[in-house]
Amino acid sequence: MTSQIYNEVITSMSDAQINAFPESRFQHLSETGSTNDDLLRLIKQEEAEPFQTIVADYQTVGRGRRGDKWESSTGKNLLFSIALPLEIPAEHWSRIPHLVGYLVGNAIEAVLGNIQVQSKWPNDLLINNRKICGILVETTTRPSPWAVAGVGLNLNMKQADFPDELQSTATSLYEIIECESSRWFNLGEIIAGFIDEYPKLISDFDTILNWGRQRDFLLGKELQIKTAKGEIEGIGAGLGEAGELLVKTSDDKIIPVMSAEQLCYC
Repeated sequence: MTSQIYNEVITSMSDAQINAFPESRFQHLSETGSTNDDLLRLIKQEEAEPFQTIVADYQTVGRGRRGDKWESSTGKNLLFSIALPLEIPAEHWSRIPHLVGYLVGNAIEAVLGNIQVQSKWPNDLLINNRKICGILVETTTRPSPWAVAGVGLNLNMKQADFPDELQSTATSLYEIIECESSRWFNLGEIIAGFIDEYPKLISDFDTILNWGRQRDFLLGKELQIKTAKGEIEGIGAGLGEAGELLVKTSDDKIIPVMSAEQLCYC
């Protein structure tokens, strides 16, 4: 089964891309706990290669940032993790979630045509104010530095398939284009993007930054943010040069936020 799916994944790849992504770097699972955990385990066993990818039909303990649960029906969505060797300066590691959003967002827009995604700092993609994709990037330094980028992309779920609490806040590609999409073709397009652009666009960050600024969901919204250093309230004022969230407070100060424990907006 894995070989058959792999062949579907690489259908639109060039020879150079396929050479960088042989079948040995691809694994399909019917069910697992978390593809991020599976890939981190391979890394710790020194069995992972660049762009090693694990994709699952269903995750029993899929999660987002801060341990939030990721809900997905079996075989409907694209749930995968990809391994990225961290042969880049440590100060640039925080750019990886932005790169993932850029690559997945471009793949979504290629299907949608003239509809633009919204990028919600630091790890979500939305369409029409509803979440279509969540991203979780985790890093490890043992036995060597790696990042694992986990992606949950709602492809073929119908609105009625979402849990009641997500009916008004989540969407899928199916709900927008009103037909099913191939999980494997979309996965191949995203992996090809990683092969072509990582780590190049981590250094050439302006491309990603400009993309995110044009799609900034939080720009102009009232924000309440809880960080390790305290709480911040203000208006979303865009993205800084390192991809940090900028918040304009009531006294017109601009506060950069690199990470948040909780973020509420209205």
